[in-house]
Amino acid sequence: NMPRMNGIELLREIRADADLNGIVAFVLTTSDHDADIVNAYDLNAAGYLLKQNAGAQFLQAVNMLDYYWNVVEMPAD
Repeated sequence: NMPRMNGIELLREIRADADLNGIVAFVLTTSDHDADIVNAYDLNAAGYLLKQNAGAQFLQAVNMLDYYWNVVEMPAD
């Protein structure tokens, strides 16, 4: 939970903003509640990562995201 809103609220704000709604968003969180996971994917999260699972493998998660950005094709502006 961030100071002003939680991650789901942030995703809702992003998806409601015409300039931001198309960005790729991953969720890195401590919540393993099914409702939060479903809400995140309903808001088109590209991935839902639990901090406790990333733990010692956090660097692998960061490397996965870097790999993702290097291999996916995004539409031209």
